[in-house]
Parts: sequence; C-alpha cells; structure tokens
Amino acid sequence: MTTTTSSTAMETDVDQVVDDLATSILDLLHRYSGIKARITGPEADANPVFLLAKLVHFGPRRSGELAADLCADPSTVSRQAATLVKQGLVERQADPEDGRASLLVPTAAGIERVDRHRRRRGQAIAPVVADWAPEDVSTLLDLLRRYIAGLDEHRDAIVANMAGHQAPAAEREQGDHH
Repeated sequence: MTTTTSSTAMETDVDQVVDDLATSILDLLHRYSGIKARITGPEADANPVFLLAKLVHFGPRRSGELAADLCADPSTVSRQAATLVKQGLVERQADPEDGRASLLVPTAAGIERVDRHRRRRGQAIAPVVADWAPEDVSTLLDLLRRYIAGLDEHRDAIVANMAGHQAPAAEREQGDHH
C-alpha cells in the first residue's frame, strides 16, 4: 500500500469516526430533548432554570452579556429573565459601571433553586453511570469538558459551516495553527 493510499484510508477512517461522533452527539441531544419534553411538554419555552444556573455560575450580568455567554437569542434571554424576576429568583440591580443599565442578579431563592436542580440532575444521571468504573466517569467528564471548550473556541467556524458560509478569517487562521 502506498503512502497516498494509506493516508487516504486514514482520512476516511477519521471522517467516519467524526461522523459517528456527530451522530452519537445528536442521539444524546435527542434523548435529552425527549426526556425534557416528557417533563415540561413539547411547547414549553426553553427552561429558564438553565439561564438561572448560568447566571449563578457566571455572576451578575447584563441580559445582553448573558445572551452572548450562552450563544442565545437576546429576546429569549430577556423573556426568560423577566420570568425569573417575576418568580423572585432574580432581581435587577443598577449596573455600577453604567447606572442606565441593569444587572441580573440571582436572589437567595434563585441560588437555592439552582442547588435543588443540580441535586435532582445528579440523582437522575447517577443510575446511568452507577456500574461504571470511577475512572471511566472521570474520563467521560474530562472529554466532555474538552469538547465543550472546543465548541466555545470554534463557535464562529461551526456556525458558519453549519449555515453553509465560510468561517471568519481569524477563526480560519486559528484553525491552521492547531
């Protein structure tokens, strides 16, 4: 077998593994979406508890900053934030850097809600990995964190690719150096 043939075969194997990975990730997302739909109903707005959890994690943020952090539509974040404010889980406070703007700040009740949600989420996932070796769970966690970091790092290129556009030049150049 020549080097060119070997290289082509290896590229095909890598392409197949990447395709299998994408399919598995989509299967995972589909399963979680199905579980979520059974809990909240298919017409439910995106869960504001996710937004609340990110706000607790990131700390006080302007609505637009939070939307950017989540790569979410600002109007959706604004609507969800309003729901959280009405529920007493978030409050709006004047931004010390610009008094005309407001920050979304989780309340004590909001922090408690996130803590309860995390405990329930952990209890729900525990049976899935109960018979796994602790090293396997740690490996999965490490790989998921790496994958998420990669998504964040290459977000613009991914969006451009999925939308059928070319990635911004800075992203293409960054990719050439990896």
